[in-house]
Amino acid sequence: MPRLAELVAVCQKRGVPLIEDAAQAMGASYRGRALGTFGLAGSFSFDYVKTITCAEGGAVVTDDPALHDRVQAFTDHGHDHRGADRGADQHPIIGLNFRLSELHAAVGLAQLRKLDLILERQRAHKRFLKDGLADLARVTFRELPDPDGDSATFLSFFLPSEAEARQAARDLAARGVDGCFYWYDNNWHYHRQWQHFKDLASPALLAVKRAGWLEHLHAIHVPRSDALLGRTLCLLIKVNWTPDQLAQRLTQLRAVLA
Repeated sequence: MPRLAELVAVCQKRGVPLIEDAAQAMGASYRGRALGTFGLAGSFSFDYVKTITCAEGGAVVTDDPALHDRVQAFTDHGHDHRGADRGADQHPIIGLNFRLSELHAAVGLAQLRKLDLILERQRAHKRFLKDGLADLARVTFRELPDPDGDSATFLSFFLPSEAEARQAARDLAARGVDGCFYWYDNNWHYHRQWQHFKDLASPALLAVKRAGWLEHLHAIHVPRSDALLGRTLCLLIKVNWTPDQLAQRLTQLRAVLA
């Protein structure tokens, strides 16, 4: 979780709606309150590497009735879903087709019933690995605003320099330690590789590109974020590791990070 108390205060002061990206945080909380419920809306992902999975899809949660109706319509061709006859629905807005199928939803409900067990195992596995690396002088850990609410999906840690983090990522991969990510170079999760976004590359000309409103995307410069992410490795925590697999993983991690 981020520093939600500070974020909520800033948004309230500035009159900015807070939208939480809780994609990887199902079951996590901050000061006893579920992530995704602090802002106007929260979003969750259910693809195959998330805490629970429907194989694909996601969900938006909100306690704002008007926003609920708008999101529900937008995900389904603009239908208002006011009655049982789909053909008689009104269409208050233009929508797209982002519906989660009934089959995927059934898988998700079955997964949701296992959420407590998933969180229990992830937290135990993360604790084992973190405790096993805690004595290494080169390794420091990300500070969590509320450790008790952690969903334990990843163990994020820092090495002293970007060069050392890059080398460690290569060495861990060479030893077969999968799921240890170097997000700084990742094509999905950090802005450095988002050339398609900076170019506003689209099948058709976007209105914002025609108007020149987002030309500044090419000039984004965030040195403090670069300095942090450049030193960060992020280790995926899996539910189904056996005790032997967990111990072997720690051995491999220590061999590289020490």
